[in-house]
Amino acid sequence: AARASQRELEAKILRRCARGCDELDCKVEPSVKLLYVPPGATGLREMPRAWSRKESSGLQRRGEAIWFVPKGADEKRRMLYLHGGSYAMWAPCDAVYRSLCSRLAKACGVCILAIDYRMAPEHKFPAAYEDTMAALSWIASHGPSSAKVDAPATDIFVCGDSAGGGLALAACVEPPAHVRKLLRGVVGLSAWTDLTASTPSYHTRAWDATRCFGDAVNAGVDRKGGRAEAEVYLGRGGAEKYGKDWRASPFFAPSRRLRAMPPVLFHVGDYELILDESRLLHRRMVHAGHKDATLKVYPRMWHCWHQYAEG
Repeated sequence: AARASQRELEAKILRRCARGCDELDCKVEPSVKLLYVPPGATGLREMPRAWSRKESSGLQRRGEAIWFVPKGADEKRRMLYLHGGSYAMWAPCDAVYRSLCSRLAKACGVCILAIDYRMAPEHKFPAAYEDTMAALSWIASHGPSSAKVDAPATDIFVCGDSAGGGLALAACVEPPAHVRKLLRGVVGLSAWTDLTASTPSYHTRAWDATRCFGDAVNAGVDRKGGRAEAEVYLGRGGAEKYGKDWRASPFFAPSRRLRAMPPVLFHVGDYELILDESRLLHRRMVHAGHKDATLKVYPRMWHCWHQYAEG
């Protein structure tokens, strides 16, 4: 049989994504150590914050954070990781995030703390932002081996995907002074930065099965659906009320704050429904005078392709 071309393989993957048959990467890097930080382990109520969620199996206690420590890493160089899931799903302990964070920790050579921030519908905006800021403040003086004892960081990075990418960027818009001097960069992977769903790519990157073009992972999602998804976190009518609050949508942060942010890296796929949220926010940063904002657009990639074995 003839070997499939690269484009044929990509088309096959995209059609599988559109059917919900994609394959998330669940392999954890064996050289990366996982250290669990349950609520109460730090002696602080707010980091990590205990919360609970009703599941079909009963009440699930949530809030446990995880350190991902690569072999030989300097514990004073740390990254805060914020998972995606529309502010309503997923956790650091899920296989896909144990895989992603372990791979990222190994690739970057830094110790990564992934937090299980409070989520909707139980906890509306700004709960996720508040938990993120508490973790960012904590990571400045506590590392993998120092849950209760001060161990100041020398370098801090922040990273997240989708909703977590928006949180990562929002956290660096106005960080505490003691954190600001340590921040070395923020990374938004397919970052959801505009909860009003205002950008053109909701139309230009809508999934088109005939052409095998657009965001296959979000097949069937339109601008109205994007706002409805946002209101799970923002609350009913929240897209209108809070959608332009930069803590929810860093896309709308004022120019003076964008200009003062640490170095920024955007990763976004050319086929993503929210492509323009990264592209236009990057443009705003450059126009505002930010000196180190980088945009990487990956051809024919879908939303959060970093999570996929096929991505």
